[in-house]
Amino acid sequence: MLPYISAKQDAAANGNGLGRSRFRLRPFSILVLCCSLLMHSSWTQAEQPSEYRLKVAFLYNFMAYTEWPGQQSVNLNFCIYGDDPFGEHLQHLRGKKTNEQEIVIRHTKNIEDLAACQVVFISRSMVHNLNAILNQLNDRPILTVSDSPNASLQGVVINMSIKEGKVAFEANIASAKRNGLKLSSQLLRFASEVYQ
Repeated sequence: MLPYISAKQDAAANGNGLGRSRFRLRPFSILVLCCSLLMHSSWTQAEQPSEYRLKVAFLYNFMAYTEWPGQQSVNLNFCIYGDDPFGEHLQHLRGKKTNEQEIVIRHTKNIEDLAACQVVFISRSMVHNLNAILNQLNDRPILTVSDSPNASLQGVVINMSIKEGKVAFEANIASAKRNGLKLSSQLLRFASEVYQ
């Protein structure tokens, strides 16, 4: 069973009197994030999880530590665009909640369907068309994630990779801001690279 993190958002009044959503993290949540992001070290050789099982845990944390603008629906639509590299490991996300929203997993190979998603994983089978995908999603509150070389440099918000046998990720803050998203500093501190 993968560890999951609950990062609750709390509406609080800021200096101008307007309600603003902000992250409220308990020290325990931060500890669980650390363990989850670095959990490869806690597995023995006999039960070493696969690359994509680890990446599913990372995906959950990316969703949990991202703040979307405005009113959100009851569901958080997580869309896989192209071939699904996660396979059975996605079952760990089914029915889970993050920030009071239930994660709904969708698969599509139709670029027009992506507008209904809050999170889009761009699979390697579609990365050849990355510019067109990002143009379609620009200025929309959609968290884009990939695991393809240089994807963050091209505008994907979060890009995962394997470095020295461990899952690592880069974050593109400029792309996140352009799409109206806020990535928690608690998440960014674990990024191998942050592009501004």
